[in-house]
Amino acid sequence: MKPLVLVVDDNDRYANNLKAYLENLGCRVLRATDAEQGWNLFLQNRSELAGVITDITMETQTSGLWMIRKIHKIGFSGIKVIATTGFDVFGVMAISKFLLPTFAGISFMVPKIPLKNGNVLMLPTGIASEPFEKAIFLHS
Repeated sequence: MKPLVLVVDDNDRYANNLKAYLENLGCRVLRATDAEQGWNLFLQNRSELAGVITDITMETQTSGLWMIRKIHKIGFSGIKVIATTGFDVFGVMAISKFLLPTFAGISFMVPKIPLKNGNVLMLPTGIASEPFEKAIFLHS
């Protein structure tokens, strides 16, 4: 069965580029436009989900971060990814790759400048043991 991935992002351009990337890998994709909707879709589809990709800033400055932390804290073992413009600021990704795994079990980070142009870079954190393209199928 094809892996199911939840994409949570209020920006259609970023979400559509992630969706196209995931579908090209052979994944099925659910889309939420804010953290509240993302949480509800997560709860409805938890048993099927291989992964969750979320933006941080949506209805509040950190709503996506708190949603993914809550998902992590309840024991979701699928792949957790953060895609944010914050990673495009010098030094943020270098620090985040060590902090985000502990804070929310984040395995991959997606900078938004390349994503805006349709280039999805799944950059691993310290806990990623496989490339995203392989890891997502291992969790399906």
